[in-house]
Amino acid sequence: MGAASMVITAVMMLRQRALVRRFERAGATNAAQARSAEQLGVEPGLAWHRLVGHAVLRCPGDGRYFLDLANWQRLRRRRRVIALAVIPGLLVLLALILLLTVRAG
Repeated sequence: MGAASMVITAVMMLRQRALVRRFERAGATNAAQARSAEQLGVEPGLAWHRLVGHAVLRCPGDGRYFLDLANWQRLRRRRRVIALAVIPGLLVLLALILLLTVRAG
């Protein structure tokens, strides 16, 4: 993964967290308390649509959405597991590159 895509991913995650905080502050955590994007003062963008795709934001109808806290926690756990799996692999790769560089020089 290149540096640019890592930055894009980080920005996307920050925007998603900001959206989740908006829903939490509005109390929109169940179908009865669902809110529209306009009511929350946000413009649905890529972060919004990704959360809808992960079923973190659920639509009971009428263009209103609520935060599914259980799915948000599941998504966060899954991301943590992936990060914990990728980081050791990157460290091994870095160690190999350093080893080959030292041997070549």
